[in-house]
Amino acid sequence: MKHPFAINSYMNSLFDSVYKDPFADAYDRDSAVAACDRIKHEAEAIFALDKIPGRLKNYKIECISETDRGCFVQQKLAVTYCENLTMPVYLLMPKKIKEKAPCTVALCGHGYGVRQILGTRKNGKPKLLPFFDEYQKQFAVKLAEKGCMVAAPELFGFGEMKLEKDFKIPFYSSSCKTVSSHFLPFGITTASMRILQAKVCADILLQQEKADANRLGIMGISGGGLTALYASVLDERFKRICIAGYVNSFKTSILNMWHCPDNYFPDVINTGDIADFACALAPRVLITESGKKDPLFPLDGTLPAIEKIRRVYSLLGAEHNYTADVFDGKHQVHGTQSFRILSE
Repeated sequence: MKHPFAINSYMNSLFDSVYKDPFADAYDRDSAVAACDRIKHEAEAIFALDKIPGRLKNYKIECISETDRGCFVQQKLAVTYCENLTMPVYLLMPKKIKEKAPCTVALCGHGYGVRQILGTRKNGKPKLLPFFDEYQKQFAVKLAEKGCMVAAPELFGFGEMKLEKDFKIPFYSSSCKTVSSHFLPFGITTASMRILQAKVCADILLQQEKADANRLGIMGISGGGLTALYASVLDERFKRICIAGYVNSFKTSILNMWHCPDNYFPDVINTGDIADFACALAPRVLITESGKKDPLFPLDGTLPAIEKIRRVYSLLGAEHNYTADVFDGKHQVHGTQSFRILSE
């Protein structure tokens, strides 16, 4: 027996009653560009980076350790970018850089933090054996091994950037639920904080003498893919973008099952769906990675998103700049094409 006052019908109808396709009337280059520009403009209000309290114009950066990892050197930086807020950033510098080199901001997904894409233990030394969930494939290391300079931050709420109370619970736990709730009265979100971190990491990379600004990339998996997407919408310095395990639809993924609270931010659907924000990256180089068996971002939401992105890229004459890697796997990094594109 159904409960007569259950709210399911109302909640299930929300997306269709609110969402208006921003590219519905885009049939040529000019109309597609106009829709892209509107999305980028409205994204500034959605993520409201200007509302983040205590932002510093001049970061304080201190190198606190350096590790030789064979073909690259890994530095751990302490970066103070807001008052009362310092983040660890791992800078991976290939040893054999002759002239200018590609550079990438690497953003981890949910798990035990940035160490999951660095392949390191708590003491900073490389892991000898894989353990826990290796869905992120240590992609920061893979990029550095291919000659790419990498900046990998500990994202807000993960790993070493948790609330004190959360260091007492299992190492793979996060502070996402608490901080995502506590940010709302201030008009900002966890996504806002992580986007700012990505932008700070871009600044750090571009300060490196041999960094090629024309080959600045960004890559993220899952929650890191979320950050990579919206950071790229807001910051056109990112020329090569890889979004792994995120491109889908709010209706079939984020609003259709439980997700971490850091996936939610106000008023986004009035601007567009996930694919619409990805379309707004055109004509820049974009790679999306999607596992056919990904239970969190199901294929029936992924394939229409890919077709939409292809259509908009085609309208801008940039279809050659979009790569959709749909592979036989679950919720994980693939890397077959993205590692090559980001490091070439």
